[in-house]
Amino acid sequence: MLIRDFLNILLDDTLEEARLLHAQASAPGAALAFAGAERAVSECREAMTGERMGARLRALLAAVRADSARAAGQPDEAFWFSRELYVEWIAEVVSVVLMTARAPAIIPPSRRAAIEAARLIGLLGAA
Repeated sequence: MLIRDFLNILLDDTLEEARLLHAQASAPGAALAFAGAERAVSECREAMTGERMGARLRALLAAVRADSARAAGQPDEAFWFSRELYVEWIAEVVSVVLMTARAPAIIPPSRRAAIEAARLIGLLGAA
């Protein structure tokens, strides 16, 4: 599998998971949370173009964390928090792939991110 294919599948699956999660939620911030997820996927897609993908994704993660911290307690906090969570998730999964290529990780990946990376490249059956 080519890295571009892997990244597209990761981003498409992440957005679909967010759509399913937030479409069923009746909480007041559900629409804002989905909008944050959409923006996160879009920003990650843009950051992962070109040869400096790791550096661009690392910079994006730092920026979304700062935005999320500034939004604490604000009416649109759900948007910014969701955006941060989804960028972090994508960075974790991409970090697994980077580490297997002996490149520096963007963020230390979780076991869940490693399992997701393995699933996406076909090492595991659908979870």
